[in-house]
Amino acid sequence: MSTSNYTTSVPTSRLTESGYVSPSEPNIRDGVKADLNAALGGNIGASNGTPQSQLANTMTAIIGRCNDVLLSLINGIDPRTASGRMQDAIGYIYFLTRNPNEGRADFEVRRANSVANNSVGQNGAILGKLLSLQGVNDAYVIDNPSNVPVTTRGVSLAPNSIYCCVSGGNPSDIALAIIQKKPPGCGFTGSNVVTIQDPAPVYNGNGPTYTVKYDPAVDTPIFFSVQIINAPSVPSSVEMLVKNAIKSAFQGNSNIPRPRIASSIIAGRYYSSVSNLGDWAQVEEITIGTAPNPTGIRVDLNLNQNPTLSDENISVKLV
Repeated sequence: MSTSNYTTSVPTSRLTESGYVSPSEPNIRDGVKADLNAALGGNIGASNGTPQSQLANTMTAIIGRCNDVLLSLINGIDPRTASGRMQDAIGYIYFLTRNPNEGRADFEVRRANSVANNSVGQNGAILGKLLSLQGVNDAYVIDNPSNVPVTTRGVSLAPNSIYCCVSGGNPSDIALAIIQKKPPGCGFTGSNVVTIQDPAPVYNGNGPTYTVKYDPAVDTPIFFSVQIINAPSVPSSVEMLVKNAIKSAFQGNSNIPRPRIASSIIAGRYYSSVSNLGDWAQVEEITIGTAPNPTGIRVDLNLNQNPTLSDENISVKLV
């Protein structure tokens, strides 16, 4: 808190229970003009184009930029809104490294899931450990506690087994993460077989060897068909703009969570991403599927499928 006797008419920023609140720039400028008027004896006038107006505008911009920096810094403390170096700093707390091209929302999902890494013997613990591995883009973990095979979303799970599907990562790192976090005694389901020795220090280098099974995720292309109502205001770059909006949302760079392994992708979630391009972006329909010319409104991925998206798989039509 300042201990000076100086006063100002510029409204102050406040740190409240809801967060950092700064005054609007018009209000700041009114306060700056009042201060200048008081300092220079009054009646100085500050109409546009005068030197005193330029001085007031400059001082307002300086204060506004300082407030913007403080707001950005405080938002960077929250994992849900952090980005850049602040996001990296939060990642270090959770032993996570930000993946290339990973959006803010996507990183937050991975960070939240990695919290379970502190436990052992639960599916969430295995998933958290896998998501913390270098090079792992996504993972999914499920178990079959019954004594009979069970088929779930396209994958047959062996009796009393754990099933892990992983996108990216090193096979040895993945196998080690699984044995470190899985409950004792359960078997495995998966097509990739890795032999790994338990490196726990208590074994003094003579740890038991395990044969671990898991599935590498199968990249599954997703197709979008977007229909925009044609109008004179539609720009010539409509195809590029719509494709970029869909891709950005798909990558988790908006309020839409990035589609993940074994997730359900709903076409309706992408309407706002396209509509936000401008008043011209009147969306008539968005359909999705796993093949060209999709007609569905929902895609339910199998347990071993990782959704991908490319430019050529997004069709944009004016209707």
